[in-house]
Amino acid sequence: MKISKILNKIILIIFKKMFIKHSIFIAIFAILYSTLEIEIEGEDGGWAKNLPTTPSNIGELTIYHVIMNIIILLVVIYSTMMISKMNLWITMYFVIAWFLIEDFSWFVLNPFFTLKKYTQKDIWWHGRQPWFLGMPMHNWLGLSGMLVLGFINKNWKLIYSLFAMGGVLGFTVMVAPFYHEWYKSIRKNEK
Repeated sequence: MKISKILNKIILIIFKKMFIKHSIFIAIFAILYSTLEIEIEGEDGGWAKNLPTTPSNIGELTIYHVIMNIIILLVVIYSTMMISKMNLWITMYFVIAWFLIEDFSWFVLNPFFTLKKYTQKDIWWHGRQPWFLGMPMHNWLGLSGMLVLGFINKNWKLIYSLFAMGGVLGFTVMVAPFYHEWYKSIRKNEK
């Protein structure tokens, strides 16, 4: 076997593992950020409604949302460029993944919402859009977009990464009740 073929195989193995590692990084980053937002927004603060921020005049986004989104885009784009060499499709894939994971995790980990209140009725800022099979339409569009980007790019590593991120998110759903208990226990004396 030629040395070039051996090197190509090694590079493919490393590249595949890098995608999985990056997927796990994106999922953990999004989940941690969702817990930060829970801390910032408080018990009744969905969509930053109780924060001292002002409208941005960009739809329903506040200045808080604009700054947050710029920070996230910079981190996700830069970290993805480190593994994908400026591939626009892969970058878009991970940006979409980050926002979907962070948004869902906010509800799952927030002890004042939880998975039980992940409904159109209980989430006023997502309630205005159609829901299908228990999820808002933007989740379905995001997941569809990720799959399309994987197929456009002809990159099965993106599909594998979807499973890796789903595994991290599934683990988060499983440990969420423990997080809720911990969250409430450390705040018992605050009220």
